[in-house]
Amino acid sequence: MKWMTKLTFITCLSVLLAGCGDRLTEIKDAVSGINSAADAAASAVSRDVHAIRALTINYNDESFTINDLFKTILRDIRWEYDAQKNELHVQGTWQAPLFSDQAWDQAIQQQLAETGIVSITCTMNGEQIDASHTAITLVFNDEKILQMDGEVALHHLYDTYLKK
Repeated sequence: MKWMTKLTFITCLSVLLAGCGDRLTEIKDAVSGINSAADAAASAVSRDVHAIRALTINYNDESFTINDLFKTILRDIRWEYDAQKNELHVQGTWQAPLFSDQAWDQAIQQQLAETGIVSITCTMNGEQIDASHTAITLVFNDEKILQMDGEVALHHLYDTYLKK
């Protein structure tokens, strides 16, 4: 009778472990997918972007890098550089005080901080941002709610940085 209990125990354990094997494979696949996504994100920022992020901006007797500028005024930043067009594309989530001159109430500002996407395109002219070819767009709920272009847009970014 004792061997029957052991046989039943081993059979039940085998059935349970057989079911766990599929789950273990799913977990391994999920971990592999996370590693692949992390590797892709790490390689998405090219050497060109790193070099551009390190460039210094001199504005109103202040010096700061392009990296400092965007990391200060935006959250959750994505960087891309189109070498053929010499365009830097920066996208991030809105945060105050960017566009503080707008008459948005607290509820709108809270929603913008969660889902407001700011896209900035700057044309690089050597080691400087070409002010005349700068564009800023703020998208909220799939609708463009603000657009700024040119020197006004670039100086707005600089002034916002200096406020912080």
